[in-house]
Amino acid sequence: MKEQILKYLQEAGKGVSAAQILADVLRIRSPNDHSSESILAGLLCQDPRFVFAAGLWRLRPPSVSVPEWDDSRIVVLHLQTADNSATLRHFRGAARWADGHLKEFASLASISIFSRLRDEIEGHLLIAWSGRELGLWNVLMRSMRLEVWRGDTLFLRNLAARALERVPSKLQPEDMAPLLGLSPADEERPREVVEYMSACWRILRQRVPAEFCRTLDSLREWIDNRGSAVDFSHFAFGPDFLRQLPRSAGVYIMTNREGKIIYVGKSRNLRRRVSSYFTPQARNDPKIGRIHERLHSIDVCTTENEIEALLMEMRLIKDFRPAINLQTEIHENMAGQTEGRNLILFVADEEQKRVEVYLFRNGSFAGRQSAPMGRLPSKRLQERIRSIFFAQGRTRKRKGETWEKEIVSRWFNANRKRMNYLDVDEAGDLTRVQEQLTRYLCDPDKLAHKVYYR
Repeated sequence: MKEQILKYLQEAGKGVSAAQILADVLRIRSPNDHSSESILAGLLCQDPRFVFAAGLWRLRPPSVSVPEWDDSRIVVLHLQTADNSATLRHFRGAARWADGHLKEFASLASISIFSRLRDEIEGHLLIAWSGRELGLWNVLMRSMRLEVWRGDTLFLRNLAARALERVPSKLQPEDMAPLLGLSPADEERPREVVEYMSACWRILRQRVPAEFCRTLDSLREWIDNRGSAVDFSHFAFGPDFLRQLPRSAGVYIMTNREGKIIYVGKSRNLRRRVSSYFTPQARNDPKIGRIHERLHSIDVCTTENEIEALLMEMRLIKDFRPAINLQTEIHENMAGQTEGRNLILFVADEEQKRVEVYLFRNGSFAGRQSAPMGRLPSKRLQERIRSIFFAQGRTRKRKGETWEKEIVSRWFNANRKRMNYLDVDEAGDLTRVQEQLTRYLCDPDKLAHKVYYR
């Protein structure tokens, strides 16, 4: 299927809309542009040969690789939000090229400025502190309908942790200053931060053994091998596959050599979660040991948010009943030991214009509806809530959904401190639920963060 689309775009020689590709190549007539883009994104978003920008799909031009270290093709990127959140309402940053050329940017800059900056970075090796900065950059690019970054990237935190023998998750940029003989940068000045990171990069690179400095792949190999390396010869994939996984929410599906699903999981960050199965420390985990014994290949499917990933995980487990998911050692909270809850969960989109409302009745998924932020809840949404939670005859619990209730209960207990939700049972009656629902939806400036309306 991908090869058909590849050949089609080669012959077209230009960008083509998702709806046109579906119609011409796959003979699918999608009802609207949004559905077309969603279908094609699911097929092509993980294939580096394809690029989606400005509403069109096209083939990626040959990228400029970095086979040997070339300082002229290195850019250090720093990006942060004013409130240290994952939103881009107020942000600032800077990019520094190896020749000393530096550009600062902020939320007031025009799209044309970011478009030129994105073009200037293309073809370089991008160095950022961690995946968070790269994630913010890609959110920014999507908000302006510019191409996200898919080129070579190196995270300075991982290099520093390897060179300085520190734990990556506990290492902060300012921690490197005394260890490298540098003065820490003022976090409020992007220019100083990116200059500081550039200096750290130059010093840290000198601490890498010479045989690992020749290529980017060899440097990554040195960074990844903090202990005894995982033997990938038993699998149909290698470290490169893990590095190319998306950082978005989604589901990962592990299969054996016969193609049978042995384990299904979900995550807010697929690359980080899947990669965690293949670290030296992971081999000491009995569960991961059982997975490695049977594992042959991994497939991933991205979703709009973590709730969607949770729902997809539930459906896959119920449909395929993977052997390792069903072992009691993995799911210690057996079905029937957790009480189903009546919940309304709110998940704002990246642009903070709409919110997805998820309804869970007695711990089982009962419905989903999209609502605009900053407006009163629609009559349709209010009626749906009334019919699901308060209509007569709805008091009896659904049967045959034990796995679903268990997974929802465990997920909610682990994530309740960071999720916005409305507890229907706690609210008590329909009037109170509608009042709290209105307060959530009419507060777009806060709904992207944790809000308490109790």
